Amino acid sequence: MSHSQPADLNKPDVAFVACIEGGVLETQALILFESIRRYAGRFKDCSLYALSPRAGHEISDRARYRLNQLNVTYIDKTLNTECPEYGSANRVAAAAHVETAYPHETFVILDSDTLFLREPGELVLPEAVDVLVRPVDLKGMCTSGSQDPADQYWRDLCHCCGVNYDELPWTQSFVDQQRIRASYNGGLVIARGNLGVLERWGDFFFASIRKKLTPYKKPWPIRSGVSWVDHKVSKLWGSNQAALSLAIWSSTRRVVELPATYNYPLHLHNQIAPAIVDKVFPNLVHVHYHWLLEEDTSSLFQQSGLLSSEQQEWLRSRASELRSNG
Repeated sequence: MSHSQPADLNKPDVAFVACIEGGVLETQALILFESIRRYAGRFKDCSLYALSPRAGHEISDRARYRLNQLNVTYIDKTLNTECPEYGSANRVAAAAHVETAYPHETFVILDSDTLFLREPGELVLPEAVDVLVRPVDLKGMCTSGSQDPADQYWRDLCHCCGVNYDELPWTQSFVDQQRIRASYNGGLVIARGNLGVLERWGDFFFASIRKKLTPYKKPWPIRSGVSWVDHKVSKLWGSNQAALSLAIWSSTRRVVELPATYNYPLHLHNQIAPAIVDKVFPNLVHVHYHWLLEEDTSSLFQQSGLLSSEQQEWLRSRASELRSNG
């Protein structure tokens, strides 16, 4: 007893949150949670939460058993009732629920098609930082200013949420390096727990749904980490991340962008500047692989020195599970 107590006292009060549903997402989420338990260093024993926020997407008995083995708190509760057709809305609803129901110093909101390879040391927020994020990979529906076709959506969203458009700072999209109003990738969001950022994210996003605001006027083909997106839903793509930006900047100015070793977009690997790849890729901490593990085309398997032999064996095994369950 006396030996375990100091470790418990020193364990960061960090909670990892992701969604889980039957099918491919089930296997992806289990890979994510297992990667935390195996490779997250001093964070490996932190609280994990798996949520099924929409009705009719039950997970298997095997998944429930595995979550229990990994000591993951499973929450099967219908939270996303206003936009169940948009899978990314699940993450928003899940984040807001956990923040209000399970207090922690820091929340780490994750896409299920991501995994950790090393200890994420940046997760302990410095006193002067409230939120850590990564910029979006591509400009997409972001706005570059008043002449941008997407700008009216952002202004309408700000009006809907009571946020001053001009207070949104400028940043740069990671892959295509475009100057944009702040917009962040929802696959990894780290927020201090006492600010209400995640609850505000939910309030803003679902308010925009009720107002029928969409970043795109016409459907367009897009593939998520689980499947090709329904053409109607594609008009909403990016809207949850826009709501996140407004929730963050209406809550705090103490926002820092994480290094590119976090939430690395593996599906866009070949589009990233070679100088950035050379610097970042050997040191990846957290990877957003999307659908690549299912197709076994992941450059993670081919890049010498990135993964240990044990990690390669583990990841190949999990990728095989994804292909068999996909």
